[in-house]
Amino acid sequence: MVDIRRYEGFAEIPIERYDGLLIDLDDTLYRYEPCHRTGIDAAFSARDLGLDASSFARRYREARDAVTARLEGQGACRSRLFAFQAMAETLGLDHGYDIALELDHAYWNAFLGAMSVDVEARDLLIRCQRHDLPVAVVTDMTAEVQIRKLRQLGLINLVDYIVTSEETGREKPHPSMFEAALRKLNIRAGRAVMVGDHLIKDIEGAASIGISGALVVLKEVVA
Repeated sequence: MVDIRRYEGFAEIPIERYDGLLIDLDDTLYRYEPCHRTGIDAAFSARDLGLDASSFARRYREARDAVTARLEGQGACRSRLFAFQAMAETLGLDHGYDIALELDHAYWNAFLGAMSVDVEARDLLIRCQRHDLPVAVVTDMTAEVQIRKLRQLGLINLVDYIVTSEETGREKPHPSMFEAALRKLNIRAGRAVMVGDHLIKDIEGAASIGISGALVVLKEVVA
């Protein structure tokens, strides 16, 4: 029977029970929303497209939702570049693709600059390294962006492999995401644990092919 548990902190996860660890990236290794807000503000500052800040954010959200629906299940469905391009084209702007590239660069540069690794999550990866437990990040999104995130968080030397939805052509909770990670780690499902913040996408998705689950939600940071 697959073991699924919720933990109050990463330190509670008994990694010694397993031969390999799968882990989510966004909202597991760092907090996503503050970085996203910083990215949107930076994009607006770079090129406001004749909109006020509120309208810019709303138009962006509408464009993102449309792209996600059109490319559902693919890594590209989360492309900020495609969202900004759709946004510019909907507004009737000339050379929307070029505008989109500028906005995409502004967004991601600011996003990455705002990132801060969750200390407890990093400590978990350090424990894995000390126990010679291989680690694979399993994440929705395009590969380049997610690798840049791992670099920015200073986790490259603590993560052995990455599996993205762009690579598999599917998003979590599809089994192919987790199966790809198991192949890279060269372990059986029954000897692996998936760590993440989302019950359905991370934990239940992994459990569907026999991987144990560790649900951990990042604590709120009090300023």
